[in-house]
Amino acid sequence: MVSSLVVDSLADVQLGLDFTRNKPLKIKENFMKYTISADADFVRTLRDPNSPTIRVLHAFVPVDRLPTNLPLDPDPRRPKETGEVPKRILSSLKTNDGRFHLLNRGITISCESCVFDNQRNELVLTIPSGDGRYGIIDGGHTYNSILKAKLTRDGKDTTGSSSSKSDLQDENLSAQYAHLEILEHVEEHLADIAEARNFSVQLKATTLAHYKHKFDWLVEALGKERAGKIIRLSENDEQPVNILDVVQVLGAINPTLFPDERPAQDAYKTAGKLLAYMIDDEDPYEFKKLANVALDVLKLYDYVRFHFQEKYNAPDDSGRRGKFAARRETKESQPKRGAKLKATYYWEDPDNPKSGELVIDKGLAIPLISGFRVLLQKDSGGMYSWTTNPFTLFDTYGDRLVRAIMNAAEESGNPWAVGRDPQVYRQLTSEVRRWYLEGKLASN
Repeated sequence: MVSSLVVDSLADVQLGLDFTRNKPLKIKENFMKYTISADADFVRTLRDPNSPTIRVLHAFVPVDRLPTNLPLDPDPRRPKETGEVPKRILSSLKTNDGRFHLLNRGITISCESCVFDNQRNELVLTIPSGDGRYGIIDGGHTYNSILKAKLTRDGKDTTGSSSSKSDLQDENLSAQYAHLEILEHVEEHLADIAEARNFSVQLKATTLAHYKHKFDWLVEALGKERAGKIIRLSENDEQPVNILDVVQVLGAINPTLFPDERPAQDAYKTAGKLLAYMIDDEDPYEFKKLANVALDVLKLYDYVRFHFQEKYNAPDDSGRRGKFAARRETKESQPKRGAKLKATYYWEDPDNPKSGELVIDKGLAIPLISGFRVLLQKDSGGMYSWTTNPFTLFDTYGDRLVRAIMNAAEESGNPWAVGRDPQVYRQLTSEVRRWYLEGKLASN
């Protein structure tokens, strides 16, 4: 049987504590341990060839042995309960043909540590409690489908209430294994890993949308020549900026999608959802009404990132200067490879792009740019336009806005957490409104 425990050490797990509980035994609040039965023949550990501290463990485990309460926090896509994807996964499980681990790409988990006890044939995962960096990074649909299949087999629906047993009998899961990929010490790479693993399906969606001319209005608004040089609309294109990044930025600043003080963290977390909104023929969230300001928004996003370090290092009211390059959050968010490309900004002049000294993590930039949506209002034609020059506002008050973001990063520990924190978005929205109003009063 499998469950999760909160214990003091691995030794506690090995003392024969009761693994049959349905709920975690909370002995200590700061972390949780999950035990998973696994045969030693089906467990392998690899060291990362470039980062010695990173360990990757691969295991084939019986689907019946998966814990029932692994956190889903790192997965940028919330798994759906219904739809084609979970339906196909459940169908594959029910065949009990022993091929599930071959047909399904498996579940990727981030953990603080993972130990395999070859005496007890158990994997023991340590996951800090309440820390959004740890848990399932990719494979949430697979995990939820497995849990649903087990509940159905046991005569319970997804809420745990009793129901009649279905045709999924006990033996129907006995031959099925899941492929687990367990990543240890990947905290500084987590945002990139989660984005890359989860963007694969969305990239295919953007390619299909491009073929259906769903982005024609945007290309027209940005200028066909400029957009053609910058935006990668299809999977095999070579332009430097992914269309999903454009979707995220336009989503973050969209006042219809995120009105008033509603936090825009979904712009950072769920690019796929925003993509679906943007390409919907009905345009329910009025993306097309951003056409007149879309180029400004993307230029502003580049402008904010290019000047981010300069604004943070500017003297504050007491004359003290910041040291952006020395910040732990800055160091940890610098990619091992491709840093120059990620710190290159194209929208002002694609033929002569600017390059920054350091990469500004999306988890810092998206909340900041989202605050500028308070400067947008509809004109007489129903299209969004600026109430004031956003570049001038950033030139004047950018140091305060950037410090607000970095203070949030200091409290949460990493840019990835900042990008998912609704309170940060509320704060930046209020800050932009405040400095806009103060500037307006001062000019009068």
